Amino acid sequence: MTEVRVREVANQNRILVVDDDEAVVNTLKEQLSALGYQVVAFNNPLAALDALTRGGFSVALVDNQMPDMSGIDLLAKVAEHNPLTTRILLSSGITLVALIEATRTGQIHRYLTKPWMREDLRLAVTGAVDRYQFASLHSLLASEIETIKQRDAALAEEVKQLEAALAAKPSLPQNVSAHASPIAPVAADASAPITAISGSLPAATASPTGKIGQTDLDLVLGGVNSMLYAYHPNLGNTAQRAVAICQTLGEMLELPQQQRQTLTLAAALHDIGLVSIDRDIVRRWLRDVSKVTEEELALIKKHPQKAEEMLQFHPVFKDAADIIRAHHEHWNGTGYPDALKGETIPWLARLLAVVIFFCNKHSASMQLMAEIETHTETLFDSAAINALAKAVPLTIMPRGEREILMIELKSDMILARDIYNTNGHLLIPKGRPMTDASINKLSSINRVSPLDPLVLVFC
Repeated sequence: MTEVRVREVANQNRILVVDDDEAVVNTLKEQLSALGYQVVAFNNPLAALDALTRGGFSVALVDNQMPDMSGIDLLAKVAEHNPLTTRILLSSGITLVALIEATRTGQIHRYLTKPWMREDLRLAVTGAVDRYQFASLHSLLASEIETIKQRDAALAEEVKQLEAALAAKPSLPQNVSAHASPIAPVAADASAPITAISGSLPAATASPTGKIGQTDLDLVLGGVNSMLYAYHPNLGNTAQRAVAICQTLGEMLELPQQQRQTLTLAAALHDIGLVSIDRDIVRRWLRDVSKVTEEELALIKKHPQKAEEMLQFHPVFKDAADIIRAHHEHWNGTGYPDALKGETIPWLARLLAVVIFFCNKHSASMQLMAEIETHTETLFDSAAINALAKAVPLTIMPRGEREILMIELKSDMILARDIYNTNGHLLIPKGRPMTDASINKLSSINRVSPLDPLVLVFC
């Protein structure tokens, strides 16, 4: 992932606010900061333009009626400098016809009226951040694929030059065997798999067959994991843990290199289809499936196909996409989306299914394995369960973050995000281990003035 992509990931909580009314700016800063966003605010659109050239934002929230420049004109500059940024117009002093036209032409993504309801602002901004994260993920994957294509093209050109040089060489001396040549013959078709020249492929390359070098693989995995964390930390944490176990499984089972790569990519990318769904729905589903409606559950059950659609466009991801489509299939045929049964489920998908079940939970390993064994030959393949049981003790689990309810806090848990009261005063900083006393303190404050019920802890 390029440095630019890393910055895009870091921008997911940064919101640009521009309004010439100081009272409006202060109100927006207060309300958005309480939601956990980093607000960069300006009264002058020209000053905001300068900030745009120095840093990115997930959302730009701009008033339309301002001196020197209208909000729509400013958002056009936002689109130029930060095309992934979601653009919201505060629609003072503009007609409905002009709003509809600005939305239709893509100048703005949505608008809010003045005055606004606090809940309307929350929904608009959380939806806008979700859109930014989804757009950033697409951009990341497209960028990595383009890099791989360029390397493939350069490698193909190198092959052609080597072929030409080989054709121009004089015949070998009579006492030298043709088999002793240090350069093996290569396929005339430059689009064919480039495997004939031993040692000519650097580590950070991918062939047209879909094989990707370790350097590129690490970049893709790191970038996508950052995107998943930004969308919902539990998704990023599960993917991170699943990658670690799947890498162990690949070595332990002595899978061919291509299958190891496919399994690792599938572990990293298995939930990317969820980022196209409203985050509130996904959050409720992750916490308790009974908290979502039948319609919402039906939408969630489409995420394996969504992921497949996103990944099928390049051979690097195609095999992983096939595995991801099947990772919610059950051994007894009750899974989705295709109700596959038994050994009709791809072997790597059977492995991934049990790994994800394990990584989604945070109980003790022995307790989790006992729970998984109760699903033998119903949800999971017994061979996949046995493989997981051997892989877990051999795996060094990475440290991650996960979102829990405040009422689930326990002593010795370490905060991964500051906890503030409703006035924005810091109560407990991140990095501090929780104690019974600090948990009781939070409970007491929460009874008087409700705090954010969601906290982030290291795990």
